[in-house]
Amino acid sequence: MVVAFAALTAARSLARAARQLQWFDNKEAAAMLKVSPRTLQNWRDEGLIGFSQVDRKIYYSRADIGLLLQNHYNKPFKAAA
Repeated sequence: MVVAFAALTAARSLARAARQLQWFDNKEAAAMLKVSPRTLQNWRDEGLIGFSQVDRKIYYSRADIGLLLQNHYNKPFKAAA
């Protein structure tokens, strides 16, 4: 039972790591965030989003996109009725 739990925990950790290592090119990231490629360039220039560049191709990690969204999160200001 303990071995099965350890295996399940390890499998979940690997799945989580795989999700964090997922990369999106500029077009995919723009579509996912529903912004233009130029907006992504502005965010890169302003240091708002991390990225990697190979030659002329830009890539964003899932973690960097999540960090951008989390850094701009606004808590609800009205209590639910």
